[in-house]
Amino acid sequence: MLKSLYIKNFVLINEITIDFSSQLTTITGETGAGKSILLGALNLILGQRADSSTVSDTSQTTVIEGTFDLSAYHLQPVFEAEDLDYKHETVLRREIRSNGKSRAFVNDNLVTLHTLKNLADYLIDIHEQFDSHFLRNRDFRFQVLDSLGGQTKDVEAYQKRFNRWKQRKSELKDMEERRAQLIQKKDFLEFQLNEINQLKYEKGEFSDLEAQLNLVRNATDISEIIQMANKMFDGGTTNILDQFRGLMGRLSSLQVENKSIQKLRDRLETNFIELEDLYADISQLEDLVELDPGKAEWIESRMADIFKVVKKHNLVDADDLIELKTNIESELEEIDQTDSQTAEIEKEIAHLETELNQQADQLSQKRQDQTKVIRQSVLDHLAMLNLDKADFQIKINKNEQLNEYGRDDLQFLFSANPGIALAPVEKVASGGEISRLALSIKALIARSIPLPTIVFDEIDAAVSGSAADKMGTLLYNLGRHHQVICITHSPQVASRADKHLYVFKEISEGQSTTRIRALNPDERITQLTIMMSTDPPSTSALENAKYLLEKS
Repeated sequence: MLKSLYIKNFVLINEITIDFSSQLTTITGETGAGKSILLGALNLILGQRADSSTVSDTSQTTVIEGTFDLSAYHLQPVFEAEDLDYKHETVLRREIRSNGKSRAFVNDNLVTLHTLKNLADYLIDIHEQFDSHFLRNRDFRFQVLDSLGGQTKDVEAYQKRFNRWKQRKSELKDMEERRAQLIQKKDFLEFQLNEINQLKYEKGEFSDLEAQLNLVRNATDISEIIQMANKMFDGGTTNILDQFRGLMGRLSSLQVENKSIQKLRDRLETNFIELEDLYADISQLEDLVELDPGKAEWIESRMADIFKVVKKHNLVDADDLIELKTNIESELEEIDQTDSQTAEIEKEIAHLETELNQQADQLSQKRQDQTKVIRQSVLDHLAMLNLDKADFQIKINKNEQLNEYGRDDLQFLFSANPGIALAPVEKVASGGEISRLALSIKALIARSIPLPTIVFDEIDAAVSGSAADKMGTLLYNLGRHHQVICITHSPQVASRADKHLYVFKEISEGQSTTRIRALNPDERITQLTIMMSTDPPSTSALENAKYLLEKS
């Protein structure tokens, strides 16, 4: 619901704030006073392109700001889709500079015009002359039939299953494409896996081979070191161990009780044990050394085989072969599993299709049952609006393929005059006729659908007398369930308003300014009287104006 509209520095408007009724607001005024300016301002916060010529004072920025109460619209998902924070009271704002550049805001967050328009489509529905956009809206046509047929929840259940069906079909397509790609490379994958398996590489093997090769290449030097140690520790009569044993024996044979000598004996014994351990460790080096000329050649050959495969697959490390093997095995396993997975998805898709077809038939039958009832109701409303010779039909076309509404495609057909063949409504209706058709349809569904704010621009063109009175009643009734704003020249329509706004022009120092104010009861009588006669109004017009307001 549009609570208020703030306009600053726009065409003939300096600065105004307009508050609207939550029900029916009518806007009247003399021709040229600026009613169309209000509509232009409203269109700007709905995402229409800005024009620098609308900036009144080029030294200032033009600002259009609409404040909306969204508590009844359930628009949280729409805000989330646009990545915006939802607020029950939301403000849409446009700022326009004299150079033509403009900015759009939603709750002070800068947004694109596309985002502003997407959001605004849920908030306001403007019906200007020659505008049939809502009748061209496929979703709206289905919304009319399904809401009046009481099957909105059935449609939602169908669409939930339909979306699942589309999702699974998409997954099946992706899986089949993936399987085709894998099958094309299956032979190559098996060749790669066979090559890696034949290599029989184990984790850490390449590092071990490098260490072994280093030992083999230094085997002669290591052997010489062992021989030198043998001679030093255990060779001849002058080796270190024997000399230590002799020295320890002499000290042990001394018959002297002395702490320094005892301490020296202990140290000799400790070092002797350490020398024996050191000699044992050096001797064990013989187990690591093989003076086999062919050993180095075999290691180098093995390392070359491993490196060849590593390089072939552009791997960083030989151990990456383990991960590569695992990945290839997984891809080959995926090929084997795809057939069973495909069969499962195909089975689910077939089951969903069966259910969707059943639901689609049920939805279509209910729509078919509603067409005659809706047709007659719309014709009754049109007759009230002075289009008693018009014809209206809803045509349901069947499609082979399922869609989000079943198998149906809807057309609204219209003929304004006898002898003129029915045709799609957007192609045949004139501006006044389409506005009246819009009012007829929306009055019909007012209790069934949470409509946005509806704005009618001169829907009463070429309507007068009792037809205008009936139009006022329709607008009033529509306003009991939804916010309606109507720019009108009809006193009958204006008299039914919950709030009557009057647009007028003031001239000061040669400068024209558009102003707007809400009329009190006495002012409403005056304006209705002027609309029915002249200024100053006649006595009979004054009485008629009072009668219209009393009747309302």
